Amino acid sequence: MNKTILIVEDDNINLKILNSILGKYDYSTLMAKTGQEAIDLLNNNKVIGAILDINLPDMSGLEILKYIRNHPIHKNIAVLIVTVNQDKLDTILGLEMGADDYITKPFHHRELIARLNAAIRRSREVEVLSGPLITIHDLVIDVDKRLVMKNGEIISLSFKEFEILYLLASNPGKVIQRETILNKIGDINYAPNTRVVDMHISSIRKKLGERGKGNSYIDTISGVGYRFRE
Repeated sequence: MNKTILIVEDDNINLKILNSILGKYDYSTLMAKTGQEAIDLLNNNKVIGAILDINLPDMSGLEILKYIRNHPIHKNIAVLIVTVNQDKLDTILGLEMGADDYITKPFHHRELIARLNAAIRRSREVEVLSGPLITIHDLVIDVDKRLVMKNGEIISLSFKEFEILYLLASNPGKVIQRETILNKIGDINYAPNTRVVDMHISSIRKKLGERGKGNSYIDTISGVGYRFRE
């Protein structure tokens, strides 16, 4: 089970303290000292929560909170704001923008963990209530909304392209036969040598772009069908 928490804190001492506390309670951590570092980590990792300091050198922690709540993958994660006594306005703004809770410096480690655990429980309840999402690598497929997103950007697919991608992504690592794909998109009556599937796959690949290091999201299995890479 993923137990990774993103810590965003520009003070080295506080960063080490938070990292040590979370480690004692079996959490793994990703650490960022700037807002841009935090965004980069969010775009390349899966986390279940974030602990945000408000005052960062390049942007406010509230901007990161806004980014999280608009992110297709991380929008429901638990977010805890770390603040000081005089930051009441920032605290109120944070809660209004979707932070789950806040904790005031200095704090006891047991209070931090208690608040974090409660926020994570709430976030998981929200995930259960939300529509089905398929998340593989940097792609998110929202089945209810029929949306495909890559790194937060919407990718426009035709009806049949979406059906094919959904079929493949629902079975990562499994080879799906061409006939199965034809049946999925209602074209089973095409001639056996039709290239309609190939054309759809080619269009999907072009729209999705590379998965990194020149790799495609979809492999061709010669003479059989296609496979979505795990």
